Amino acid sequence: MAETVTALKSGYVRVNCYAGWLAKTMPDGFSYGGNQGWFGREDGYIPPLGCGLISCADVLLYKSGRTKLDRDEYMTFVRELGAKRLKVRRKLGLNGLSMARGIRKLLKERGMRSKVCWCFSKRKMLPRIKEMLNNDTPVTIAAGPQLLFKKKRPSGVSFYVSDGKGGYVLPGWRSGLVKDHYVTVTAVCEYGDRTMLEISSWGERYYIDWAEYTAYINLFGTFFSNILYIKSKQ
Repeated sequence: MAETVTALKSGYVRVNCYAGWLAKTMPDGFSYGGNQGWFGREDGYIPPLGCGLISCADVLLYKSGRTKLDRDEYMTFVRELGAKRLKVRRKLGLNGLSMARGIRKLLKERGMRSKVCWCFSKRKMLPRIKEMLNNDTPVTIAAGPQLLFKKKRPSGVSFYVSDGKGGYVLPGWRSGLVKDHYVTVTAVCEYGDRTMLEISSWGERYYIDWAEYTAYINLFGTFFSNILYIKSKQ
């Protein structure tokens, strides 16, 4: 069955980690996006709660054309963002309002006037992901927490990797469902009735099944699970 791909126009953010860390999904020694796990105790709440900051940093780097970095250069950029516009806080991490406001101001400083807001409409979410990718903008997407639904069964979203044969499998190094986490969409791959989101998370290239993500938001709503919608103003 033919595949339809909606993707960024250029190569995504890649970080040269040397021998200190190697991506399992990228064989060339470079990561696929950033990884909050590169940071340590001296960086406060970035290691446990910095996924939103990492996604914002990668979006800004891509939009500014800085897509090949050394690890130290990348970490300096993230630390500067976290110290100024996008502070990661105890327990909360980086909240959605701060993310939208910070990205809007930072893009404006780079000469890119943009509308930046969260998309809470399940119906509009996938079309807007494709719209942003067609406009060469990576998409921050959240699989949010279940704060208001403690009595419901544990749930989350699976992360897959390519099996090299046109299919997807669960990675042997990561088990369990993912929730309360921001990732960055870099492509939408469609095969008939199946839609997969290519994403960056923890410096790796994973895939999310859109049907599984939709099932997650059907159960827990879109208040915490949605996308950061960015649209350029002419």
